[in-house]
Amino acid sequence: MKHLLLFGIIIFVGSMSYAQKDTVVVPGYYETLTYGTLNDAIDAAITDNSINNKVFKLNPYEAYVLSRSIYIDKGQSLEIVAPTPLRAGDADAETVQNSAPPQIIWTEEAITKDYVIQTYGDLIMKNIWVRFADFIGSKVASSISFENQDEADNPERGTFDGCIFDYNGIGAEGGGTILVKGDDFIGKFENCYWRNNSDNHFRYYGRAVSFPYQSSGWHSDSLFFENCTFDNLGRLVMSEGNEFHSNIQLNHCTVLNTVEWAIQTAGWNKNMSITNSIIVNPFMYGYRAVDVCDADQTFDDFEAGLCRNPNGSVIDNVTPVDSFGFTDFVDFTDHDRSIFIGNDAYVYTDYMKNWYTDCDWCKTQHQNRNDIELFHPSPMVNQNAIDQFFDSTDAQNNKEFPRMNIDNSTIYGDDPAFVVEATNQDTMLIFIEYKWSTAADIDWSYEPNAGFNQVWPLPENLAYNNTQYQTAAMNGFPLGDLNWYPGQMAAWQAQKNAEWANINSWLDNGTPTDVKEKAGATPINYVLSQNYPNPFNPTTKIDYSVPKYSYVTLKVYNTLGQEVSTLFDGQQQAGNYVATFDGTGLSSGVYMYRLESDGVSISKKFVLMK
Repeated sequence: MKHLLLFGIIIFVGSMSYAQKDTVVVPGYYETLTYGTLNDAIDAAITDNSINNKVFKLNPYEAYVLSRSIYIDKGQSLEIVAPTPLRAGDADAETVQNSAPPQIIWTEEAITKDYVIQTYGDLIMKNIWVRFADFIGSKVASSISFENQDEADNPERGTFDGCIFDYNGIGAEGGGTILVKGDDFIGKFENCYWRNNSDNHFRYYGRAVSFPYQSSGWHSDSLFFENCTFDNLGRLVMSEGNEFHSNIQLNHCTVLNTVEWAIQTAGWNKNMSITNSIIVNPFMYGYRAVDVCDADQTFDDFEAGLCRNPNGSVIDNVTPVDSFGFTDFVDFTDHDRSIFIGNDAYVYTDYMKNWYTDCDWCKTQHQNRNDIELFHPSPMVNQNAIDQFFDSTDAQNNKEFPRMNIDNSTIYGDDPAFVVEATNQDTMLIFIEYKWSTAADIDWSYEPNAGFNQVWPLPENLAYNNTQYQTAAMNGFPLGDLNWYPGQMAAWQAQKNAEWANINSWLDNGTPTDVKEKAGATPINYVLSQNYPNPFNPTTKIDYSVPKYSYVTLKVYNTLGQEVSTLFDGQQQAGNYVATFDGTGLSSGVYMYRLESDGVSISKKFVLMK
């Protein structure tokens, strides 16, 4: 493995306390020329009953070859860590390469390899590269499995920071890299990278987090992903049967090339937020006119918009609670549910859009006047869900589900133009065509040998050239995984709590945290007051009044007329409101804020002085 150097830019950051735990430094294969060193160290701690008081520290640029699955029993916890790797520019190329995250891989010997780790307890991993392959490079269908603890108020917990999950097609039991077989799994993933979880045959395998195939009864309480990247996989999160994930949150994530839904059966969730993220080429498989048209309808009907709405590519639908078909863990109604989607890029690249008509099989369908069999890109969210939930109003024209919102003013559609896109276009497009036609197999991974050779940094670079996106996240930060923008990470961390207060306010109240209703008589006119204080640094408040239920926007612009912040965008009851604007990340100068509603537009200037 240790024989290639390539250059890219990536950094994984985070901190973890080892307080009151003993550190066990575990030698790897290149030091010992021995398989199973990690197995032996963990088994020894289990035998002497010290597993809960140990931190297993792995060495950089090492390979830890498993000779058997790692098994953690109920009441036990496992913590595996490694030093934070360097990034390009931190040191000379050899030093950076030598800081590569250690890999956990399988022996090539014939043993049962279902579970890399099978745990009935808690698991913490930091800066570990799990490559779901054996020592000679062959892909291995396996998982990190969280099993049911069967104890009240004792959920299954997985905490991952700076980890890479690489080259896994099908997980154990038809699951994912993370396999959930518990009642109340809590998964926290920060600064993690799912790379090439691409199956060679099945379009729906290669999952980041999943229940077992055709299982029922399992449940996760929370899946949290922040500053994570997913490229070349079947789905991010999967559930089927009588099981679901109650809460899913993606913030500052980069998603590139999913064959099917990013989040399958999202309609069963209680709460969800997808914010400050970039989603490129979701649900590449697409949908056909024949799938949404009735038997007596034609392709002309499809083009005229007379057929049914297709499922969404990121959220396939929102299912009413009374239609779930199961009751386990369902303790909520539709009005208890919260969904927020905002400050996101949702993009199909030109080469992907063109493939829906340009592939050889596609051309044949067109020549045979069989266009009703052709596939098409899917919308971000099913239109039925938008009509039934996001935009639904009651008899008084009030928003029926005020905590289900898509902030369309902050959804972008231009290509981010990644610096080095993690896409093997030729094999990826052929794979999609095969799924439309012959169902033949092909490995469509991007640079899998970089993983096999433990190249560091990896050759891809998912920073991007789209300058609008570099300030389009909340408070002016780049969209997507900020590990591709390491220079922005410290400033982002400093305002992280305020950002999450804003996201949670959308989920809890259906409005941003910086917009609050004030007591007082119902206004008779639209009013926009001068901000206070003015000048300000970095925050200021803006009072405004809305005389009737209407669609309202309150936005901030620079002197070039470019939008720099959306303080409110949505339906609002008649009332008096106060919005808070935070100029952190902006330069000193004159800005303008504008209230627009029902044909009324009012603007005022204010001064940010640092």
